[in-house]
Amino acid sequence: MDQYEIWKFLHICMFVFWLGTDMGVMICSKKSTDTSLSIPARFQLLEIALVIELLPRIMWVMALPLGIHLSKSLGYIDPSLMTLLGMWAFVIAWLIINVGGAANLDKPWGQQLSKINRFVVAALGVGLIAVAISSFMGNGPYEANSIALKVGLYGLINITILGIEIAFFPLGESFARLAEEGSSPELEESISSGMRTTLMWVHATYIMIFVVAFIGVTKIAG
Repeated sequence: MDQYEIWKFLHICMFVFWLGTDMGVMICSKKSTDTSLSIPARFQLLEIALVIELLPRIMWVMALPLGIHLSKSLGYIDPSLMTLLGMWAFVIAWLIINVGGAANLDKPWGQQLSKINRFVVAALGVGLIAVAISSFMGNGPYEANSIALKVGLYGLINITILGIEIAFFPLGESFARLAEEGSSPELEESISSGMRTTLMWVHATYIMIFVVAFIGVTKIAG
């Protein structure tokens, strides 16, 4: 078994655990807005969603190094050893910030990590989109092919995920009010509205992931 087969297998696992588990997060989150359920049951669903959400969060980060190693094994790119080591150092730091913040949002330091993560995600997303645009304009660092397109789309996925997190802020505040005040028509409308906005970004992210996977399999852009 050569390196390509190993990285391809890990790449497939990444997509499965990213999209598959995240759909569980979406279903639990959406069901938590069901007013026919008791408030404790709704909060249990939300807690389950937040626990499950850690796995797709890890896969989202791991898409970066797995994609780079898969592209290297196919001969599309030829990063130096120092570049790969630097990339892995960034990925490990990002995992600690990203997952650590999400798993500890009830603590001040976890909230601080989440703020840092949003800056990292925004910078990475914009940076990768800029790299893709530069490549398609003939300025490198990649050729104008499927790799450059996937880099740009991964950058766009980071932006849509940032949209999910920002859209969830007012929704989280509404659920906090639900715990304190109980249900009311005005509050339930706020929760439903916040969930609709969040799901809009979620669906956009799913579409982007499907598109990246399709391009990776078909090499439609060369």
